[in-house]
Amino acid sequence: YDFGGQPGTVYVCSMQVIAQETRAQLTAEVLDVLMGVGRRFRRRSAGTTIDPGAFWLLRSLLCDNPVRPTDLAASIGLDTSTVSRHLSQLHRAGLVERSVDPDDRRAQRVELSEAGRAEVEAALSARRTLLERSLSDWSDEDVELLHRLITRMLASLESTEEGPARP
Repeated sequence: YDFGGQPGTVYVCSMQVIAQETRAQLTAEVLDVLMGVGRRFRRRSAGTTIDPGAFWLLRSLLCDNPVRPTDLAASIGLDTSTVSRHLSQLHRAGLVERSVDPDDRRAQRVELSEAGRAEVEAALSARRTLLERSLSDWSDEDVELLHRLITRMLASLESTEEGPARP
């Protein structure tokens, strides 16, 4: 492009390329950090026996109402077969109770047992304590900013996701 021979023409174009490379680099670094945070929060919490792979499924059952496994799978974006396999293991461990669906006697509903509820609450408490300790030297303003930005990022991820979520 000819911008009338004004100095800086190449500089402007190269700055656009650098800005894109910097954005890509920064995005890659954000991904690395988020994966590190995810790994840390997926670890089994001290004092709990919940398998990290089943934690989010159990966390989803904290509501007070029994739910069909198919509805649970849809709400957390997992295949029904994956959820069924986890539920079988959790039922054997005494963390989940099954009951007949009153609307369709052929179907089942699941809910946390008392032991399951206690395990999930203990695991959540341990994660909250870890996060509180990690942010203890942050200002209230920084914690509020983190909350706003992470909430915004999650909303963006959910609105741009293509197809069903994968485990």
